[in-house]
Amino acid sequence: MKLLADENLHPLIVRRLRAAGHEVEWVKETGPGAKDEALLSRSDISELVLVTLDRDFGDLIFRQGFPRPRAILYSRLNRANPQAIADRLLALIERGLAENHMTTLTAQGERLKLFPGVADGRH
Repeated sequence: MKLLADENLHPLIVRRLRAAGHEVEWVKETGPGAKDEALLSRSDISELVLVTLDRDFGDLIFRQGFPRPRAILYSRLNRANPQAIADRLLALIERGLAENHMTTLTAQGERLKLFPGVADGRH
């Protein structure tokens, strides 16, 4: 699975995802300072799972019609505990992603939101 890790992810999270065998492109390494709009406009975005702590991606996709990634994993967990974020992300990936959805991780659980224009997004 190809993951696009937003620049705002803690290095520990990126290391844990890579150690688990996932192909992770970290924006901090490949395009520091890249705008969210530029990330969503990539030619390969539909093949990537975007991992972020930034809710602006939801606005760009749901309200402004930007291209969609394969899925978005958006963490609203406490940034001061990157280990816990990595644990939750890895557990979610292991269970299976809801493609064509934005999955929001919260302290209470997970919320799924189907991307606009998608009839059946679960795979």
